[in-house]
Amino acid sequence: MNKLKKTWKQVPAIIRKPFVLLVGVPMIIAAPLLGWLPGPGGIPLFLLGIAILSTEFPWAEKVRDKVMNLLKWFFRYIKEYPVSGTLLILLVAGSFLIISYRLSQHILK
Repeated sequence: MNKLKKTWKQVPAIIRKPFVLLVGVPMIIAAPLLGWLPGPGGIPLFLLGIAILSTEFPWAEKVRDKVMNLLKWFFRYIKEYPVSGTLLILLVAGSFLIISYRLSQHILK
């Protein structure tokens, strides 16, 4: 992996940055389009796009770090407080379902 990273960093930035942009941005754009799918939806695709962009862009690295810190906090909270953690998950999931239902009803009118 280090050899690949070293080889990648030897590619001139004028080539590297546009390539990373062309690979990462479509993933972020496609993530909300996959959000309606059962399961995690577009979240993994969004995270992958941010991870790719963070290799070349400092703003994406900051977003990646904030998302990772939020996820660490979330899983730590669930582990420390299983009852309230479960309630938090149910609250977030329920809110998401209600918002999705209302939006779908609004769109289908």
